[in-house]
Amino acid sequence: MIYAMYGVLEDIENGKLYLNVNEIVYEIVVGDTGYFEDFLNEKIKVFTKMIVNDDEISLYGFSDVLKLKLFEKLILVNKLGPKSALKIITSSDVSYIVSAIVNEDVKTLSTLPGIGPKTAERIILELKDSMKEFDVTLTEKDKKILEAIEALVTLGFSRNQSKKAVTQILKKDDSLDDIIKKALKFLSR
Repeated sequence: MIYAMYGVLEDIENGKLYLNVNEIVYEIVVGDTGYFEDFLNEKIKVFTKMIVNDDEISLYGFSDVLKLKLFEKLILVNKLGPKSALKIITSSDVSYIVSAIVNEDVKTLSTLPGIGPKTAERIILELKDSMKEFDVTLTEKDKKILEAIEALVTLGFSRNQSKKAVTQILKKDDSLDDIIKKALKFLSR
């Protein structure tokens, strides 16, 4: 298996990275190209998972190890393929997803793209016990940040824009409503 690749990011197109590793350019499927856009024509490390199907071999790429590990867990869920798993991972933070699974929060998981209540229940049933390795404990501040980002995404802003806005305006004692209001002001500039 190919765990990670280190090379020059030559191009980004249609949810795929084109990474030049020793003069061989690999096509790597990623869910959200936003993170990688700042690294065009630079050397980067991409964590990967190779998926072999009857008709193709695909490399799925991630910006960090936790996303890769969660992806590897999600593709083990019955009737959940790599494309669905990738959508889930790119739609929210790993800690938010893991927390929802551990806390058996069907409602939160059901808000993720392509996940209905039945699929959310299946994910919880099949993965709850294996989430311990992620050791994700969310503080109240973390929960507010994640909820604010989710609210902004629901309002139509991209995940990257939302994260940037929330981290820029965040104050220690802000309520969730204050965070969202300030982030909306920041985004409307």
